[in-house]
Formats: sequence, C-alpha cells, structure tokens
Amino acid sequence: MIKNHFKIAWRNLLKNKGNSTINVLGLALGMSISLIIGLWINSEIQYDRFYPKTDRISQVYTLDTFEGKSHTWGGTPAVLGPILKQEYPEIEEVVRTTTVNHLLHDGEKRFKASGIVSDSGFFKLFDFPFLAGDPETSLTKPNAIVLTESLAKKLFGSTDIIGRALNIDTLTTLSVQGVVRDIPFNSKFRGTEFFCSWAFLVTAGWTFNDSWTNYNHQTYALLKESVSLSSANQNITNLVRNHSNNETKATIYLYPASRWHLYDKSENGKMVAGNIITLRMFALIGLFILLIACINFINLSTAGAEKRAKEVGVRKVVGAPKRTLIQQFLLESFMITVLAGIIALLITNIGLPFFNSLINDDINIGDQPLVFWSLFVAIITIATLGAGIYPAFVLSAFEPIRTLKGNLVSIKGNFKPRKVLVTLQFTISICLGICTIIISQQIRHAQNRDSGYNQNNLVYTTLDGDLRKNYEVVRHELMQRGIASSVTKSLGRITHYASNSWGYSWPNGQPEDFDLVFNVMSTDTDFTKTMGIKLLEGRDIDIYTHPSDSNAVLLNETAVKRMRLTNPVGMPITAYKGTEYETVWNVVGVIQDFVWQSPYQDIEPMLVQGPASWFNYMHIRLNTSNSLLSNMEQIQAILKKYNPDYPVDIRFADEAYASKFVQQKRTAALTALFSGLAIFIACLGLFGLVSFATIQRQKEIGIRKVLGASVTTIATMLSKDFLKLVGLAIIIASPIAWWVMNRWLQDFVYRIDIQWWTFFLAGILAILIALFTVSTLAIKAARANPVDSLRDE
Repeated sequence: MIKNHFKIAWRNLLKNKGNSTINVLGLALGMSISLIIGLWINSEIQYDRFYPKTDRISQVYTLDTFEGKSHTWGGTPAVLGPILKQEYPEIEEVVRTTTVNHLLHDGEKRFKASGIVSDSGFFKLFDFPFLAGDPETSLTKPNAIVLTESLAKKLFGSTDIIGRALNIDTLTTLSVQGVVRDIPFNSKFRGTEFFCSWAFLVTAGWTFNDSWTNYNHQTYALLKESVSLSSANQNITNLVRNHSNNETKATIYLYPASRWHLYDKSENGKMVAGNIITLRMFALIGLFILLIACINFINLSTAGAEKRAKEVGVRKVVGAPKRTLIQQFLLESFMITVLAGIIALLITNIGLPFFNSLINDDINIGDQPLVFWSLFVAIITIATLGAGIYPAFVLSAFEPIRTLKGNLVSIKGNFKPRKVLVTLQFTISICLGICTIIISQQIRHAQNRDSGYNQNNLVYTTLDGDLRKNYEVVRHELMQRGIASSVTKSLGRITHYASNSWGYSWPNGQPEDFDLVFNVMSTDTDFTKTMGIKLLEGRDIDIYTHPSDSNAVLLNETAVKRMRLTNPVGMPITAYKGTEYETVWNVVGVIQDFVWQSPYQDIEPMLVQGPASWFNYMHIRLNTSNSLLSNMEQIQAILKKYNPDYPVDIRFADEAYASKFVQQKRTAALTALFSGLAIFIACLGLFGLVSFATIQRQKEIGIRKVLGASVTTIATMLSKDFLKLVGLAIIIASPIAWWVMNRWLQDFVYRIDIQWWTFFLAGILAILIALFTVSTLAIKAARANPVDSLRDE
C-alpha cells in the first residue's frame, strides 16, 4: 500500500510540474530562512552559556542614583574584588578584568593585539579549551601570558610554545604559559587575543586608584554550588557603602551570565530585555515566512482540486476509505516537503556565509550539528503537517457521485479560506515591508543629525609607545611641514564615549547638582579648531599661550543649561574626590554640543579639561591644500620615525562615526532581505493561483473574446479579485506595522515620527508587485486564441 502511495504521489508531482515547482521552491526558501534564523537564535541564546559553570557565574553590577534616577552598569572599583572574595565565603572565586591593547612581538613579527588582564582565577570561571598549558596555573606568575591559537600561530607559527619568551610593548618580556582556542563569537570576550595576569599591570608600572567611585574594571564572581543568587545578593548589596566611609551611596549585585547578552539594556536601574527583543522579532519573521510557504502549498493544492476530484471519486467508488485518501495526500505533502528540504539544505549552505557577513558572526552547521538537524526535522514535520493536513481533508471529503458527474461544489466552498490565506500572506509581507521602510527612515534620520563637529579631513591615532613622549616633536613636525592645519591630544576619541564623572560644585549650585554626571574629555590646545567644533563663548584651551590652562575647562551647551549658568566664562568648578583632595577648574569657554555617544540619544553635559587629565589619542586636522594620499603617506612616515616599534594605525573620524549605525543598519538589512523573500514567496503562490484561475476560466475567456472583449477588459477581470485581497492586506497590515514600529522607536530618544505616506508607499509597492505577478498570466490568457479553448464544444 505504501509503495502504491509513493508511485501515485510521484506521478502527480511529475504530472503537475508547474504546481510542484512553485511548491518546492517556495517551501525550500521558507525552510532555508527558518533554518538560518534558527541557527542564529540558538547561537545568540548560547552567548556565555557554554561554560560548564555558567549557572554559577555572575558579573558584579553597580546600582546608583543620579539626579533622582536609578542607573546600573557593569563597572566596578579595582579594590572591590579582593574584599568580595575575602569577606563572603559563599563566593568561591572572584576575578577582576580590564581590557588592554599592546604590541606583541617576537623578533621581527609584531602585532597590535587586544587582550584582557585578569586575576589568576580567570580560567576557573571561563574555561576556554586549552591547546597547551595548565589553565589552573597559567596566570599565576606576574610575567605569564596566554595566547589564542590564531595569535600564537601568527607570532610563532605553532601552538607548542609553552615557556617561549614574548615581548610586550618595548619594555617587558613575558613567558607564554598557555594557548587557548580562539574565543568563540558568542562570548562577551570575543575578539580577545591574549590574557595576562593582574600582577603584570603592577610590574608594567600601572597604578590603581583605590577610590570606591572609580568604576574602570569588571568583576566576576563564581558562587559555590549550594549558594543561591538571591541570598548572595542580599549579603553583598551594601559592601561598597560599608567600605567607602559613605563616599558613595552605590550598591552592588550579581548579574548572572545567562542574562548578559539577551537582557543587556539598562532601564530605570534594572537590566531588561535588549537583544532578546530582536531575537523574538526575527523568530516570528522566520515562522511567518515558513507559514507563507505553507499557505502556498495549501492554496495550490485546493485550487487544483478539480484535477483530483474524479480520481478521488473513482477511488471512493472502488472502496477506498477516507483514511487511505488522507494518507495519500499527506504522503504527497511529505514528498514535496522532503524534496524542498533537500534544496533548503543547499540554499542554507550557500546563504550562511552571506548571512554571517550581514550579522558579523561565524555561524556554521558544523558547530551545532545536533541543533541543526533537530531544527531540520522539526521544520520538515511542521511543513508537512501545516501544509498537508487541510488539503488532505478537503480533497478526501469530495462526494464521489458529484465529482464523477463533474459537479464539484466544494471548489466554490473552498474559495473563501483560500482568500483568507492569500490575504494573510500579503499582510505579513506588507507588514515587513513597512517595517523595513521605517527602520531605514530612522537610520537616515540619525545619520542626517548634525554631529556638531567636522568629520571631514579629521584623523586620529593612539598615543602608543614612544608617541606619548614624542608628542610635542611629532605635533611640531606635522604643523611645520604643512601636513596638518592643527593637532590636539585628548582623552578618548572624538567619535566615541570614553569617560564620565560627577561630584562637581560651582557658585550658586544646589546640593543635588553633586549627582549631575558629565562626560569628560581632555585637550592641550586647538581642541575646537582640530575637531571642527564651534566656539560659542570665551576661548579655546591653549597651554602653550596660557600655562595656567592646565586647570582650564570648556563646557558644552547642555552643561551650561543643566548648571543654570548665565555667564559661565571665568567661573570656577570644583571637583571633589572623596575627602582627600579637590581640583578647581576654571571655565574659559563654551562649545557647541556635539554627538559623542549614540546619535539616537540626547546629548549629555560635557567637560573638556586641560592637561591635568591624561591622554590616549592624538587628533590631526589635515591640510586640505595637499592631496589626501600625500598627507597620509607623510603622517605614516613621521609616526614610524618617532615610534618605530609600533605599527602605524590611523583612523578616519567619518568612518568611525559611521560605525555607530552598524547595528541598526544590520537590522534594516535583515528586515529588508526577509521582507523581499516573503513577498517573493507570496508572489510565487499568487502566480500559481492565477495560473489555476486562468485554466478554470479559459472557456469563459474564449467566449468573452468572441463577443468582443478587449485584452484589457479580460486582464482586469482576472486581476481584480486578487488585487482586492492585496488591498485588504494593506488595510490589515498598516495598524499592525504602526504598533510594532512605534514600540521599536521608543528605544530612541532622537527618533522620527511615523508618517502616513510610509504606509501609502508600502501599499503602492505591494499592489504594483502583485499586479505585475497577476497581469503576467492574465494578459497571456487574454491574448490567447479563443479557438483553442472552444474547439471541444
């Protein structure tokens, strides 16, 4: 019996090649998209959850109140870690980390690499696989370093390098004590290339601020097996207050590793859903696209019911039970689904590299074989049942007497569900299209926002190695040779947030102003000229003309407003750091607001301080009288001359600023891609339905042509019913898309207002695409010779 079912199913597939092709192609695309999205979601869910001790690992977060609002973040004081481990026996291990960038070199091989400096117990928590060395002791020595596999091969050409000497920067020699596999993409430590011990920082000359308000490090804790997270949090919450002599009112808590990536958004002092929202959205998109593909199968199967009606009637007359017919049609559905699944595997293998490039990830089937094949089987099952059950019951329910007489009433009865399904298909597709347009509008809105500084012809580089001590001579040569029109050094880059601080007071200030948080930069001279920022009042900082500017400060517009100042120039600002010391800054100028953090958020108060602060970047305003190529070549030569041990790394400000939009652009690209594929799959189904409609009405079309109907009239007749469904889909999709996008936009302070024409544009595009799909067959049918359709009458 099963063999006979297979034969009949295969013959029907071959007999209806057009219908089968549309079904297979639509299902294959839908299944492939669902597979890729499923792999991505699984990779995201596994972020920092693949450590054997994940359920006991937490990061210490700080919770504090500023200007009456609660804020939480993952920075902690350096002094916290040892005390936390010493005073709380329920905590098995505590490690502090800080990120660093150093030059690593072995002979002539030199690489600037990103690393982590941590306490010796790091690999007890985060047990990345070791290729060489002992994870228990690899970071116990002050001169120890652990390399990733890729960096080890770049430096030494091998991973068998335990005990080999390696120079870091130009002063210190370390000993390789371990080699770990490259850090996976779904780890918060992705991109890390080496690990050093905390003691290395001391030997390298780093000094640690013992203040309890210096939140420049991350602290991780491993709870003992019998300890609950809630009880540990109750015990440690006031640790900082107790040890800081009320220097701060901040509290701390342990935030579990399982929530780091998916619940990464800070809101009102709590970590809430962040990346999980994006995953949920694309999970729905994947299911919707698979649903659209299944709807194609249902519609085309029921639309072709007339061709199968007599077959069903004959089989029922000779005694075939309804159960056997249902098995037959489900088997056909299964065969189409399996065939589509095989093609989906091919599409998935081809599409994954492209998808990885879009999301900047490294997802592949080999890393998650069990997950992949489980997804594959689940999708095959869902598609078989979802696409096959309804047609199987509909086709098997035909009455044999009526079908053999050619009176197939059930076709008419089945047309309304088919209309609902087509409308649902286009509702989903149009909804995705509207979302794509609105996301793109929001990105352009932020991109068009005035950044507040001139990004053109502005470059920067880090003050590494000898550049720090040779800064003055480098600056002088750049200016003297006409390569630069101005140069300044700073704390942080102009394009990215670096630091903030609070605890300032000023004349006529209020006690609550102590909690006002300022973004903090620094400069030596020509800050406004180099950055291209407008000076609104006073003058720029210039330590060469005004030596006292070591304690000068510039305020941005927002700071002046929040400080309620009317004549800020000349005003002293006092910075309190506990009770030990204070610094008095003198306001010399007011600058225009510029975007330092996210272009989607409000601009915050800012202090640009004189060189009493430290510096880590040099910014160069290029002389436009020279060609860009000439300027860059000369800068590289000068930097290499005064800092020969380090590779030259010059970045353009406009490119760095553009990187602020990467995440939103990625969301827009994915939404556009899936929206386009959803519309394509829906149009495949529409194409098949129109094909059936023209076949069923070919005699009517022939008669109308004989009676004088024009091609336009016939094409309109065949198209209007389907276009009505698209119009209804637009009406349904518009409020749904508005609600979804309005919720999405709430995450952005600087955002667009959703315009009515967005829905009109998406609707027109949908109608045009549907009209093109329908009219292709409608016009062909209308132009056919009526003799061909009427010759058997």
